[in-house]
Amino acid sequence: MRLIKVKEGTTILLVPDFSEYFRKGSYDPSRATVFYNPKMEFSRDIGVMVLREIAKNRGNLLICDPLAGMGARGIRYTKEVGGISKCIINDINKSAIPIIMENIKINNLENIVEVECKDANLLLIEHSKRGERFDFIDLDPFGSPVNFFDASIRALKNGGILAFTATDTAPLCGVYQKACFRKYGAISIKTEFCHEVGLRILLGSFVQASIKHDFGVEVLLSYSVDHYFRAYVRLDLGARKADASASLLGYILYCEKCGWRTSTHLNERMINDCPSCLLEVKRVGPLWLGKIANREFLISINNQNISELNTYRRIKKLMDLLIEECEMPITYFSVDRICSRLKISPPPISSIIEKLRGMGYRASRTHFNSKGFKTEAPMEMIVDIILRR
Repeated sequence: MRLIKVKEGTTILLVPDFSEYFRKGSYDPSRATVFYNPKMEFSRDIGVMVLREIAKNRGNLLICDPLAGMGARGIRYTKEVGGISKCIINDINKSAIPIIMENIKINNLENIVEVECKDANLLLIEHSKRGERFDFIDLDPFGSPVNFFDASIRALKNGGILAFTATDTAPLCGVYQKACFRKYGAISIKTEFCHEVGLRILLGSFVQASIKHDFGVEVLLSYSVDHYFRAYVRLDLGARKADASASLLGYILYCEKCGWRTSTHLNERMINDCPSCLLEVKRVGPLWLGKIANREFLISINNQNISELNTYRRIKKLMDLLIEECEMPITYFSVDRICSRLKISPPPISSIIEKLRGMGYRASRTHFNSKGFKTEAPMEMIVDIILRR
């Protein structure tokens, strides 16, 4: 396997030569002997920003990258974030270890980074004892992270941060409903707001895993981009905190004909028929009904100087959208979907948002869909505004 050098942030990385692993005209990271996906640099850049913010309030961070591939995340965190006392990088693939070791060496991190070659769950369980637990764990698997939730929760300190990625977006978004139920214990359907549904099912699955260990969950940041969902959550020990998180689980009720939707918590009565067109509604969940980001946390990381990051322009655009929408109601509306039902051409989203705000409703764009918007206005008011454009 031939290696080439790339630069992410201020870190130099040896990675598989892309030219050797092309399929259908593009680089396929799954074909390489050691996994590295250049498209995830955006995700790794945001991870650096998040960990920098965490390091402001904590010193001597003990962090772990248990599914490391060739070590990009753990090495970048250690190189680009101050305040890390120790980083453990692990991958079960023996072929990855020499590359990880070389990447550690060229970035002068030999005194801070330790390398393991174990099953990720085994490594995490070994660090579940008091004094061995981590301040920060980053789960970046191929597919679903759910098989690593329990071990990760046990390996986190009280107040620790877990980051996780899910690339199995099709089941989460309702394309493969049986697979979603098998993996996440939730019912998903295809809707115009399917990406928010997928992210909330992922978060809901994690919350259900956490409350079993008496941990409450605060979502600091989560988002949906490209081919994956990504979340950063803080866990705080306590039965009351766990109960508070459990109270934010529930369902979304949705009418496929007219687009009406609402949310209901687990202990609330669920209606069966749409109040608008009287057809039977679909039930989606259980899923997370709480906030998908902490606005103050977003503003703080958005104020960082990130000019050295290759994806800083895209990060700025995403953060601005997340800040705008994070206090908005659950689910979003698709202009194209509404206008398709009405059999008319869609107006500009900006004009819809402006009119809704002019009528006293909260409204914003959403990062989930470039042609989507969030608002607390009822469906009939949205339709009326679109028809009177």
